[in-house]
Amino acid sequence: MKKETLKKKIKYILLFGNPVKHSLSPVIHKNFSKEIKINYNYSTFSCKKSNFFKNVIEFLNSGGHGCNITVPFKKDAFNIPDQYSEKAYISGSINTLVKIEDNNFLGDNTDGIGLIYDLKRLKYLKKKNTVVLLLGSGGVAYSIVYHLLKEKCCIFVLNRTMINSIRLVKKFKCFGKIFIFSDYLYENHFDIIINATSCGLSHQSPFFPKKLIFPHTKCYDISYSKKNVLTPFLSFCKYLGSQYYSDGLGMLVAQAAYSCYLWFNILPDIKKNIDILSSTL
Repeated sequence: MKKETLKKKIKYILLFGNPVKHSLSPVIHKNFSKEIKINYNYSTFSCKKSNFFKNVIEFLNSGGHGCNITVPFKKDAFNIPDQYSEKAYISGSINTLVKIEDNNFLGDNTDGIGLIYDLKRLKYLKKKNTVVLLLGSGGVAYSIVYHLLKEKCCIFVLNRTMINSIRLVKKFKCFGKIFIFSDYLYENHFDIIINATSCGLSHQSPFFPKKLIFPHTKCYDISYSKKNVLTPFLSFCKYLGSQYYSDGLGMLVAQAAYSCYLWFNILPDIKKNIDILSSTL
């Protein structure tokens, strides 16, 4: 990370994570920049846990306008801001940072609102008390659980490490109905199964009982595919008989739009940009 002050005419935004080379976010924000008529440069920066904090602070202090945080640093990023949005504070997870007055930083998380936007766009989330099976309990799960509970969803958490599931449930149980998944206790059908793990990055599908998939089960993967090919999770769900499945491309565009709004106070047209991105993949 260079320490010299960045050029002031162009506003600079970075996406920090590992891996980040696969990310479509630079393409999305290039489209946003044209639409809202603000010249900003959005690029990716791969870093390690050992230098993550240093690189983010250095970038923002050298003239960076803001940044996004992706896996695996969303929970680590919680230690950076001076101020937090309500949803970021509750989730304990950050995906968006912006410099505010007196060189302080505001931390927000737009993942949850991006997910809810996309689930409603797909008509996956149409009623109260929607029963959700959430696969995973990492940074992404922390980002989205609060918003699902605000929509009156009933959430069951399934993760390969039980202690992580327990921590997630304990943190959010005061906001609504959230429980540990137990195969032998749960007999009803799930309305939605959400893959919030990072298994897709290693071309794998997370574990879940096959018997939970029915033709009407709506399957949603936070991950997405560039080549219009189903993610491993969605491919498996389709194989098991689900007729409703979607990757996280719409969520990606929506959360990016809400990040853009935080940086520039202008919200891009989310649906239009989902259509644009979908047509180019």
